[in-house]
Amino acid sequence: MSIRPGILSRVSQQGGEHGKSILSLFFEVVLIAVGVFLALWANNWHENQEHRSQARAALRNFAGEMEANRQAIQGNRRYHETLARELHDFLASKEAPTDERFSKSVHFEGMRPETFEHTAWDLALATQALSYVKPDLAFDISKVYTQQNALQKLEDSFLTSAFTPSGLSNENLKGLATAMEIYLIDVNLQEPPLVSRYEKIIPEVKRAISGDAR
Repeated sequence: MSIRPGILSRVSQQGGEHGKSILSLFFEVVLIAVGVFLALWANNWHENQEHRSQARAALRNFAGEMEANRQAIQGNRRYHETLARELHDFLASKEAPTDERFSKSVHFEGMRPETFEHTAWDLALATQALSYVKPDLAFDISKVYTQQNALQKLEDSFLTSAFTPSGLSNENLKGLATAMEIYLIDVNLQEPPLVSRYEKIIPEVKRAISGDAR
């Protein structure tokens, strides 16, 4: 049985076309895969850039806010130490704790509590920008705000409980002076470590702003 040359030619042509279609399909799949990869890469790059931008903005806010809080504490450090010492001497004296002696021996100009700024922290949590900061640095910043919050609570608690009509009465002057001294002992224990933490963390934050925050 013989096969006509025309049939062989058509079979050969069909086989070649089938091979070309498979090759074309392969290249199309490759091009689609490359396109998807490039799109994902571009999207990830854009997200990373956006995260870095948000992290640097948050760090700039932290640097400015912590510097303002540091200056506020340092502005009151000498007064708090002096007031604690004068209250101690006033209470240690054997003389009667009268208003007149108090006004002469204690240079009282209010308790001068710090009102810590925390807008940068609140904003970083709300926008999740803190998660884009290096974990070690984010942890150190968190410790600063934790210490601030602890000192703020101490101040708020004392001011609420001590400065009441009964606490400010003339008959309770010694009790009020004692409460003020105890409060200032705690304040003078907490403020220096917080200042030291500011002085350590603020330069690290500024370095992270100029470098890679992630």
